[in-house]
This record gives sequence, C-alpha cells and structure tokens, in this order.
Amino acid sequence: MSAMSSLSREIDTICAVSSPSGEGAISIIRASGKDCLNILNKIFRPYEKNLSKIKSRYFYAGQIFDFQTASNIDEAACVFIKGPNSYTGEDMFEIYPHGGIFNTKYILEIILKSGARLALNGEFTKRAYLNNKINLLEAEAVLEIIKANSLKTLVIANNELGGLLEKKIKEIKESYIYILASVEALIDFPDEVFENIDSDLLNKAGEAEQALTYLIDSYKNYELNKAGFSVVIAGAPNAGKSNILNRITGKDRAIVSDVPGTTRDYIEENLFLFNKPVKIIDTAGLRETMELLESKGVERSYGQIKNSDAVLYILDINDLNEDKILKETFDMFEDKKDNLIPIVNKTDTVNKKDLDAAEEKVLQLFEFKNKPVFISAKTGSGFETMKKELYDVILRVEGGVKNDVGITTLRQKNLIVKSLELLSSAKDKFIAGRPLEIISLDLREGINALDEIVGEVTSEDVLDVLFKEFCIGK
Repeated sequence: MSAMSSLSREIDTICAVSSPSGEGAISIIRASGKDCLNILNKIFRPYEKNLSKIKSRYFYAGQIFDFQTASNIDEAACVFIKGPNSYTGEDMFEIYPHGGIFNTKYILEIILKSGARLALNGEFTKRAYLNNKINLLEAEAVLEIIKANSLKTLVIANNELGGLLEKKIKEIKESYIYILASVEALIDFPDEVFENIDSDLLNKAGEAEQALTYLIDSYKNYELNKAGFSVVIAGAPNAGKSNILNRITGKDRAIVSDVPGTTRDYIEENLFLFNKPVKIIDTAGLRETMELLESKGVERSYGQIKNSDAVLYILDINDLNEDKILKETFDMFEDKKDNLIPIVNKTDTVNKKDLDAAEEKVLQLFEFKNKPVFISAKTGSGFETMKKELYDVILRVEGGVKNDVGITTLRQKNLIVKSLELLSSAKDKFIAGRPLEIISLDLREGINALDEIVGEVTSEDVLDVLFKEFCIGK
C-alpha cells in the first residue's frame, strides 16, 4: 500500500457495529472521522424540539431517518463527541438502536451510503494511538481486557491500561540511562577520576536485570492464568483424587481404580464454578517410585502444584500415615501453604469413633491455614463444605492481585528479552574491559527496545499486525 493511499485511508470517516452479533436489547454503531456530524445530521432526527444543532456529549433520543426512502426506520439514541476529546481523537458518534440483526445492519448501510466506510479490525483503537490518545501498551491492554477470562488477567491488563506497566518500564529505562551516562562519562573524560563509578554502574545494571527478569517471568504467569483459576487435586496414590475430579465435573473424566498409580499424567478439565472459569487438574499420586513412567507423572504433578492457584490435597482417612508425602509437599511449596486445603476422603468407610480420631490426627499433622474438610467422594458427603472452602481461597487469592504488574503479549516479551540480553552483554563487556564505545552501542539498542514496547519507535508493519487482532468495532 502506498503512503498516499495509507494516508487517505486514515482520514476517511469510518463506521462499524461495536456490539456483539445477534439479537439483544440494543445495538451499538460507532463512527469516527471528520464527516461524523454531517452524517449524523443527515440520518438522525432528535425528538427535542427547537434543536438548532446537535451538541457534543449530549445524549439524544430520536428516529433514524432513511434519506433514500424518506422514512423513519427505528427509534434510537445517540451521542456525538467532538474531537480531540474522544476515544480516537477525532469527531465521533455512537448510535444505540434496538438490538435486532436486520435493523442494525440496515442502519450501518445508511451510514455507509452517507459518506463513511467500514472500519478495519482495530481501526478505532489504531486511530486513538496515531492521534496520541493512547500509547501502544494501552492499545494492547484494551485488547487483553476484551479477551480476559480470569480476574488475574483482567486486573493485570487493566493495570497496564492504567499505566503501571509503563511506569515499570520507565523505571528500568532510567537505570539504563544512568548506566549509559556513566559509560559515556568515562569515554568523554578519560583522565577524570570518578569515585565508585564502576561499582555503581554494575549495581544499577544488576537492578535493571532483575526488573527485566521479573517482567519476563510475569508473562509466563499471565499465560497460565488465561485459562482461569487453576485448582490442582494432589495427594498420595489411591486417595480418591480421580473420583473427586469426576464428582466435581459431573462426568467420568478420569479412570477410577483401586490400583495405586493408575493416573500416570495430569488430567485437566475447564468448567464454570462460582460464576468464573476454573481449571481443575487431577494429578498422578505423589510417592517415591522406581517405575520410570510413574516417576515422570509424579514429577509433572509437582510442576502442576507449583503453577497452581490452589491445591486440594487429598488424604485417605484409612491411611493417614501418608503424611510424609504431605510434609514433603509443604517443604517444597512453602508459598502454597495458605492456598492448600486438606481434604480427608473416604469417610463412608469408618465409624463415628474412628472419624473423631481421624479429625484429631489430621489437626496434629500441620498447622493448616485452611481447616481440613472431611468428605466421601463415593457418596458426595462434605462436597458443599469443600466447595465453600475453595471459594474462600479463590476470593483471597483474587483479592491479592490488585497491584499485579506484568507483560501481556509476546511482542512485549520479545522486546524485554532483547533488552535484557543487550544489558547483560554490555555488563559482561564492561567487566571484561572491552571498548566503552561498543558497550555504549549495546546500551542504546537496549533502550530502543524499551521505547519500542511503549510505541515510541514502531514500524507500520508492527501496527498492522497488532490491530488486526481487534474486532472490527474496536
């Protein structure tokens, strides 16, 4: 596409349906560009009497007018927003007709025939970026908010939109600039003695490396949470984990057997619990084993526990001496203790006296953050209590994510990795006594990578790829 045609495309007045397809109470049709007010005056007739002109940011009710048939076709509301104080920075309007499929498409066609063209995917947000209403991080955050399917991903994306990620990157950039200034001072004033400059430079580089590594790790955490809140069912073999998975999901998802070690790999199931997406993961029994395939399953079980949000740790009421495995799990995953719920299964197999004794024994094992729940996977007894305890853990975990900061796209991650590699290379070269001019080049390129994350240095090709992920009305 030529520069001229690209420019023409970006000054056109664009329009699109911004509400989901299908029938509903209302639809939303959005337009942006210099001809918005002319188009609105042509197709919309407000009920307000003696209205000389449509004012910006006022909500009007009226009729949509089809100038080709000279007839009113739908009752609707509309808002006109004068640029640059709009989402795109241009004149905009939104029309809210009834939420039918045919009438919404028909009104869109009237707007198109009045001088607008159909918007491309993400073109409204792209114009907001090009008109300096948002930066590239904020544009990506808008898309991630739309796609979010867990509270963690929603909060992190919203924090990105609110500028927390940009603030973090600017702090790293300030450390980078300090390092670069120190290097260039050594270049420009080779005969000067700068006290502690070497140690200060290396300390700053270490701080920046740590911050960059944190952001890289945050991307993995963000991706893990895209599937929703993760709950791992763990415990010794034959404790009833698979039976519990089947009862929670309401179907025979896992093979149930009295033979220990039946589950060799983890099984996951996505479902909707407590009005939110939850991923339930049944894992291989935790025990020491010389059998190769089973040991691989145990290793994966520990990996699932490490990456989980909560753990339902299943204990067999008839074999509470398996607490050795529980202790090892506690020791390995100190950070999971608050989110681990001990579940004592098979209560249907003991009498009241043995049940009371088991309760005392379990409470003596460890100081649990969450109280033990006694259940029977066979009869369903205690499952409602277990769900309540799990819900409390979910609320507590979700309540702790309000200030989480992380990167949300592969583009951001790749640039952070590039910046870290350049910083580490510059630090290694400095320690090795390599020419300062070469070190300076690495540092400048690392800073450019950070600038590219925010969108201060971005090619047209990158923008096209990014905004094509958006829906047409955004």
